Amino acid sequence: MGLLDSLFGGGTKLDLKLDTNLIPEGGTLSGAITLSGGKKPLELKALKVRLVYVKVTPVEGQPLPKIDLQVLLDNTLISNQPLPPASLNKYEFSFPVPKGTDPKGTYKVIASADIPKVKDPSAEAELKVIGPSDPQARPGLFGGLIKGKASKEDILGQFPGLLSRDEDELCNALNDLLCASYDEDKNFVNIEGWLGEKMRAGTDRVKAAALAAWGNILNNRAKPEHIKTLEAMAELPDLQPELMRELVTVAAKFAEEGAMPLVQRLCKHANPEVRSEMAIRLYLDADHELKGRKELLLSMRDDPEASVRASVFRAFAGFNEDPAVMEMVAARIGSDPSPDAQKSCVSALALAHHHGMKDLVLNTFLATLKNPHSAVRKELAESVHWMPEDVRLNHLVGGLLSDQSQEVRAAMAWQSVNMSEHPELKDLFVKAATSDPDEEVRGNALGGLDKFMGLPEAVTLLRERLQKDPTEKTHWGAFNLLKFQMEHPLARDLMQELTRAPFARISERAREEMAGNG
Repeated sequence: MGLLDSLFGGGTKLDLKLDTNLIPEGGTLSGAITLSGGKKPLELKALKVRLVYVKVTPVEGQPLPKIDLQVLLDNTLISNQPLPPASLNKYEFSFPVPKGTDPKGTYKVIASADIPKVKDPSAEAELKVIGPSDPQARPGLFGGLIKGKASKEDILGQFPGLLSRDEDELCNALNDLLCASYDEDKNFVNIEGWLGEKMRAGTDRVKAAALAAWGNILNNRAKPEHIKTLEAMAELPDLQPELMRELVTVAAKFAEEGAMPLVQRLCKHANPEVRSEMAIRLYLDADHELKGRKELLLSMRDDPEASVRASVFRAFAGFNEDPAVMEMVAARIGSDPSPDAQKSCVSALALAHHHGMKDLVLNTFLATLKNPHSAVRKELAESVHWMPEDVRLNHLVGGLLSDQSQEVRAAMAWQSVNMSEHPELKDLFVKAATSDPDEEVRGNALGGLDKFMGLPEAVTLLRERLQKDPTEKTHWGAFNLLKFQMEHPLARDLMQELTRAPFARISERAREEMAGNG
């Protein structure tokens, strides 16, 4: 974040740090966001993390390449929280990267904070997703070791930071080892005893990092003695939260090898945060063919804590091929008393149309337009880009773009960038970009209009809107559209004009884009 951001952001500052910028396909994107308070009390409306995919593909016989842009993840970490002056707030995140990602594509992780009355701080980092056929994925993410079981000495030599006395260096090396252990050609089991020592004698942070690496290395290789080690750790009083989260993750990974009784106990843990985490890990880390996994989650659907139910319903996305489960999830959107749980149901249901349940999904989503909670309708707006072509989708998008809540309309308008497969929605998004009473909604819709029309038409409309509606949000909408079209002279010409925009951050970003595409 530059000086201008800090000045115009009321002194707020946002930093993004990924645990690693190299992860396997279907792996977990994790890291931390540090948000500093400004000079006066502020309100954090929403803190979001997005994973964006960008791919440029040459088109035979065409002078311009095809540019694909899709938001793969769009998650709100926290919302509606006070942001005291000069406070330092750290938020950790962990999300699964969807399978089927393109290893040749470019990925960016974008973190942003929505803070009324100041310029929203943001940060981004590039991410490399390693696919099964990627040369970096075999014979190893980090190279230098032969296939098969490496000795402890070889492993310590490959990751010298493991021998460091500096906590940061040690934890970074443990994380590198964790990432490398996803490589199917590597077998690091000879380091498990050394990791066990760190799990017992290190700081809380080191214990958690060592446990994460230990659990992944032994995933599908765990023996009874490893299960006993994990159970003994679970019995320790007052486990630090980060360590407990890793323990829950490893328990899910070991469930098929004998840790299912421990998993069942953790699902009934007195701490609702543990129960919630266990539900998510049954979704993300347990073997999808694990016997009893679905039944265990079903037994948790009526947990008294809304946060636990929200995690449980989100985990049902792993069973979106099961009509009975999806019908139950659809019914809970209207019956669960918690908006958070209802939001999770919307998310879990979103891809069930791939398994023959298009009518269930679309009819349920249409009914959800009348949901009394704007947060649930906003979740709906963030999910409809997955929907197939259907006349009901027009009613769904139209309803969300005319929602009484500005936040819902803004969320739906922003999804214009993901709706390129639905040209029939053009008029709805053009209307939002030109007629909505809120400038954020108009700007969000502008940012994706090139998905519904040729670039010349889109640039003409941008110029018209910049003249008639010269707000900061309009300028951001124009910038967001143009930055992915810089191969086109029309886009470069208008971006050059944005370098003279009356908004400091926009003109700065436009100059950066021009310099990077000169």
